[in-house]
Amino acid sequence: MKRILLLFLLVATCSVAIELPIFMIPEKDMGNDIIDVFVEKYENRVEITVVFKDEDHPNPFTNFFYDIYRFFKYGRVKDIETFFLIIDGEKIKEVYFPGVYAGSHRYSDTEDLHGTITLPAKTFEFKDGRIVIFVNTWNHMFSNKPSKSVKYVEISDYKISKGTREDAEKVYSWRH
Repeated sequence: MKRILLLFLLVATCSVAIELPIFMIPEKDMGNDIIDVFVEKYENRVEITVVFKDEDHPNPFTNFFYDIYRFFKYGRVKDIETFFLIIDGEKIKEVYFPGVYAGSHRYSDTEDLHGTITLPAKTFEFKDGRIVIFVNTWNHMFSNKPSKSVKYVEISDYKISKGTREDAEKVYSWRH
């Protein structure tokens, strides 16, 4: 029933005929889980903007100052990350991660975390027709594969809002 409701909501609010991703979130990061997903469909791609409750640096001391820095630089403590599903009709062909690809990084890595890559859909797992996106780092970088030694929680139901990253920034940042 949830899947039918999700599909109906997706079609009704976003006019997107493809299934939205299933996210795999590290169990230890569930305090910063997904609070909203903005979706905007274009002719050959779907923009997916994921809003996380927070982004906690692995070092609690550093995290205190990191939150202050992010509050003034971005106007928010929420973490907002965007990627694109490249589509052909209703079929996902590729996924483009512009500056949000985890690569081979582990959850607690803190340097050079923002990779960019386009990956073919065949390199992803699909579950019930939905692409599976792994969140592999504390700052919510995405991947097509799980990170070693990480326990994941599946997030398949989440709030969906119509709009772009700019729309997400307007909702979750005082600077926009």
